[in-house]
Amino acid sequence: MRNLMFFLGALIVLSSCEDYFEPKLTNERTFDVLLTQPDNVRGLLTYAYRSIPAGYDVFGSDFLDSATDNALSNNLTGAINQMSAIDGWWTSVRNPLDNWQDRFDDLKNINLFIDVGLDDRVMYYRSNPTRDAAFKERLKGEAFFLRAYIHFELLKRYGGIDENGELMGVPLMISRLDVNDPDISNIPRNTYSETVQQIINDLDTALDAGLPEAYDNSTIDPDFDLTNLGRPTTIACKALKSRVLLYAASPAFGTSSYAEAAQAAKEVIDDIGLTLPSNVYNVGDISNTFYNNDVNDELIMRRVSGGTSGNNNLEKNHFPPGAGLEGNGNCNPSQNLVDAFPMANGYPITESMSGYNENQMYQNRDPRFYMTVIYNNQNFKGRVIETFDGGAHMVGAPGVTVENATRTGYYLRKWISSDANLVEGNNVNDVHYNALFRKVEIFLNFAEAANEANGPDDRTYGLSAREAIAEVRRRAGIASGGTDDYLMSINTKESMRQLIKNERRIELCFEGHRFYDLRRWEDDLNVPISGVTITNSGNGIFSYSRKVIQTPNYKSFMNYGPLPFNELLRTNNLTQNLGW
Repeated sequence: MRNLMFFLGALIVLSSCEDYFEPKLTNERTFDVLLTQPDNVRGLLTYAYRSIPAGYDVFGSDFLDSATDNALSNNLTGAINQMSAIDGWWTSVRNPLDNWQDRFDDLKNINLFIDVGLDDRVMYYRSNPTRDAAFKERLKGEAFFLRAYIHFELLKRYGGIDENGELMGVPLMISRLDVNDPDISNIPRNTYSETVQQIINDLDTALDAGLPEAYDNSTIDPDFDLTNLGRPTTIACKALKSRVLLYAASPAFGTSSYAEAAQAAKEVIDDIGLTLPSNVYNVGDISNTFYNNDVNDELIMRRVSGGTSGNNNLEKNHFPPGAGLEGNGNCNPSQNLVDAFPMANGYPITESMSGYNENQMYQNRDPRFYMTVIYNNQNFKGRVIETFDGGAHMVGAPGVTVENATRTGYYLRKWISSDANLVEGNNVNDVHYNALFRKVEIFLNFAEAANEANGPDDRTYGLSAREAIAEVRRRAGIASGGTDDYLMSINTKESMRQLIKNERRIELCFEGHRFYDLRRWEDDLNVPISGVTITNSGNGIFSYSRKVIQTPNYKSFMNYGPLPFNELLRTNNLTQNLGW
């Protein structure tokens, strides 16, 4: 199942040894020569898989959530912390999200593959024309999926209102360009709407090609069995379409309708079913059922890191420090995020019916809280976590310094393996992956779009927003064994909108969504980020004092990111987003 990752690794090594995958490929290797090299041609496509990150903490070992109100990083000099905390730090010259050059290089390779690799004269299995035809159709689906995915990754970062007041996307690269073409320096940005439409067109082409619904062992065909897991499927294509149309319908863009987004999400739900897999969210064994199980039923598409033996990089970065855990404690969930988790009965902690007690703030919470946050007095890997002043996992304890201690009173649990070990002489790895699409995201996409289009209870699509969000909360264990009275009490589009936003926040935290969700919703980017100071009064009694730790310094124009300054210098017709 991880063959794709190994092949990609080999190609990266190859590319470091020679410039085969650079743009000059189009000049130095003639079309006819490439037709005789099917393995090298296929490598163009495989190499483009590097555009899919193998993990979530890919910003200098930080999560993108640490640039939002979900978390802070204890790496004070890291780019993710500084872009949020320091006024004027994030610029068109200094942008930790910049992937412009790499992604456009990937698009060049994909377009070359489409031109050459799908040519009838290229034979991948010369002795088996039937297999060759099916394989080539699968490759076609992969190529158009990847081209759509990469254009959307660029659109997320660079789409926005430009200095002329126009809502712009990115330059569409949908054909092979000769690097010596004088027009290459005059390529303009396409509009946001044009970019979205091209992404949808590419996904439709991928859907009409030879992608399967799933890669599994229901077939003995080596091109479509479980060893290919991680490649796009028809369901992954529809999932990406759902995400793209939801973004496009959001207040920051508004170029498509929520009705379109709802329909796109429902088409995925029709494929995956109306029930989310319940065996994945197992609080007592979450590492083995979900976080470190790359074949769990929640995943629509994922990319694995670490090979067959896994790794423990996430644990090195994010385990609590000291006391035999030995981590760097980089990601510190905020009190804001902790407060976002409702009580187990489904009521927000601000509601009188919730039963919330500030002096026992971690009791009877939404089960997802315990799967996401390491908190004071929690048992983790056989140790009681102490984040109270003077505790074993705070500054002053053996192995704990300002550089690796939590700033908020919390450490990260999500995605962390409880089986991995960092203790010298007993180093243990585990499997990790990046879930490109999860089933729950589709239910959240549908709930948001259907509610905005028609309100909480309309069943135009055979499913209502309320029913979709009810399934998300049911699977999470809300009001287990009873009725979700809080959900039933919501009776307006506006109140349902707030619940859906909150459910999206807690379900998809530390998966790279919130940074962009806040911007597409045009929500407040500068909510003060809080933590907690905990005092140990003895006999298992603790007192909690909330504190503001950091207030972000985003400006209003930062709803849209900056185009790279050097690209503006090199390309005559590019326009910068307003404010940058």
